[in-house]
Amino acid sequence: MSLTTSEFRDTAGLAKARRAYLIGSVSAAALAVVGALALVGVGFHGDTDAPGEANAIAATTVATTAAKGSLVPQIPLTRSPADSDWLTAAPRGLSWQRVDGVPLPFTGSDGPSRIDGAVATGYTHTPQGATVAALQIGMRLLYSPDFARVLDIQTAISPADRHQILTARLSQPRLDPAAVQASTVAPAGFKIGDYTGDAATIYYAYPRASGPYRITRQAVVWRDGDWRYSSELNAPALPDTADLTGFTPL
Repeated sequence: MSLTTSEFRDTAGLAKARRAYLIGSVSAAALAVVGALALVGVGFHGDTDAPGEANAIAATTVATTAAKGSLVPQIPLTRSPADSDWLTAAPRGLSWQRVDGVPLPFTGSDGPSRIDGAVATGYTHTPQGATVAALQIGMRLLYSPDFARVLDIQTAISPADRHQILTARLSQPRLDPAAVQASTVAPAGFKIGDYTGDAATIYYAYPRASGPYRITRQAVVWRDGDWRYSSELNAPALPDTADLTGFTPL
């Protein structure tokens, strides 16, 4: 299940989008608590056409200058579409860091290479860079208190879609990072569903305490020298899977 704009059109849709990531070794009670909590939107610095929206944003703005995450030193790695593992190689030097309670990937080969507050940028123009970027941007849009800055800088979506995401997040109370941390896990593997160089759709397999892995999708597009979140999914949804056959472990 992807982070698509249609899932931000109302509170129920937003909760549904979040639940795609509230998976793994968590109890039903913990999931219910986190599901009952909603998200908060702050820190918007762009333009808006919605009456009263600017005032609502200003009333909830929080200035955040501290870096959300610690960079891993980058070691350049040459990859080519001619490589047999072009679509299947794992990012190198991968580590997971909890940011606002959510596990995010940081690598030594594919980024991010820069962090400015809640905005992590600088990903390689490769399937691996797209894989890391889609998780970083998608999760920060869903969970970061500074999501509006991420939305402003790291998305390539229509004004209408942008407004839907912004409005949905602004309408929600604060989500407790401790509850998020108790209810989210890192994906166990990824698979490239579609990759053209200009756009990518990536599948992620999330482990659960029992039963099959849950499969979600994320999409990014290459714009102005970096990957940006997109609502255009170019690969079909996949059912849950009992194992990681066809997936690259993370």
